[in-house]
Amino acid sequence: MRSLIAFLPRDAIVEDVRDRLLARGGAVDIRAGRMTVVHEGSVAWIEPDVEGELGSEYESHELTFVAGLIGDWAAFVVDFRSADVADFVVAALAERWPCVVDDDEGFIGWAAEYLTHATPEA
Repeated sequence: MRSLIAFLPRDAIVEDVRDRLLARGGAVDIRAGRMTVVHEGSVAWIEPDVEGELGSEYESHELTFVAGLIGDWAAFVVDFRSADVADFVVAALAERWPCVVDDDEGFIGWAAEYLTHATPEA
């Protein structure tokens, strides 16, 4: 399983993310604050960083970079097996909010750039 982090402005909440994914045609279920998203047969799991634990996993310059792009942020962890569903999630979020992506493979930047340079599925 692979993961990415989607950073959105601080006011983005789970229900808003769910509504955005539904509007884009995903099937979404929320249980205990964690979303399961199905799109074209692929599944992703999205969980908000409600405890703020992700902040401690980043170098200060990375957090400064993200804050410089979108200000105070909320982070959502996206676990996936298929790059197609990850791209679907990122594209849906980026339609609604400024979105910064950390793909856990060395890329951190705007969602649009992530979608343009996303690595092919292995």
